Amino acid sequence: MGAVALGMVVAVGGIVHASTFDDLVTVDVDGVVTDVRTESETVRELLAEKGVELDSTTKVSPAVTSDIDDGDVVKVRRAKAVTLVVDGKISQNTVHDVDVESALQTLGVQPREGASLSMDLDERLGLDGNSLVVSNPKRVTLKVDGRKRAVTTSAPTMEALLAQEGVTVGALDEVKPGLGAYLKPRQSTRVVRIKKVTRVEKLAVDHEVTYTNDSSLFAGDTEVVKDGRDGLDRARVELILADGKVRERRIVSRSSVREPITEVVKRGTKNPDSVDGGVWDRIAKCESGGNWSINTGNGYYGGLQFSLATWRSVGGPGYPHEQSKATQIKYAKILQARSGWGQWSCAAKVGVH
Repeated sequence: MGAVALGMVVAVGGIVHASTFDDLVTVDVDGVVTDVRTESETVRELLAEKGVELDSTTKVSPAVTSDIDDGDVVKVRRAKAVTLVVDGKISQNTVHDVDVESALQTLGVQPREGASLSMDLDERLGLDGNSLVVSNPKRVTLKVDGRKRAVTTSAPTMEALLAQEGVTVGALDEVKPGLGAYLKPRQSTRVVRIKKVTRVEKLAVDHEVTYTNDSSLFAGDTEVVKDGRDGLDRARVELILADGKVRERRIVSRSSVREPITEVVKRGTKNPDSVDGGVWDRIAKCESGGNWSINTGNGYYGGLQFSLATWRSVGGPGYPHEQSKATQIKYAKILQARSGWGQWSCAAKVGVH
């Protein structure tokens, strides 16, 4: 009887020992939950036993130094990189949440009704990095095919917006911002239609001008000896059109239709100061003090005080005061022959009638 009793005590003692050191614990590693029996005394030992690796960024609850008790729940949350884009604003973040919804709460992001998300709210976050795009309904301006319109959209990118609006993009077309660009509130967007066309054009070829010096003409005076004429080419031209307007023009090939003719011009070399002005010097002395380059600002110019209208009426070039003395006298003679000496009030004063 005593032996039997002793055996029972040992057996009972063994049972008590097993219940004390074989605890039932729940381990939750990033949402993966398992119930385990363990003889580990601390959280660290338990996780090591189950092959759960820890680093300095991992969060464990309760702390790894905590003792294990039956019924404990041990949570392990590893760090997860999240590239977050909210309505075009990009940020880099690290969270310890298990799913998208929890991460958004941690990051203080509350998607509005109708928002577009690149990941489902209940989708688990990966350990190798996550890209999370939240695009709330927003107003943007879209210009395409000559029409500009306001659009309310949750499309995260320009490409998604164009797909939503049924806009096709050709291989040469320009999209601003780019197809992969994230849309921001109140953003202006545009599709520029690019087209290449080739056509045949007639192109003028400038003629050359050659000059020969002539001592019988005053310096500054010229005389055309032989008229020049522009040539003409036929050219094959490639045009780059942006929304129908020429952006770039390139000549692919050209051939001559008519050769240009060189113009020949005599150019005077005679010193205008050597001119004996005679009566014109006397008139200029009275009209302008003999200053052939004067511009007083009163609407009359040069030594003989031409008005611009009168000067032009006799074929005078430019402004009178910018021309040589000889040139001013040349056109004064034309005016005198046409209208008489009365054109100059000083003529009578210097004895010319």
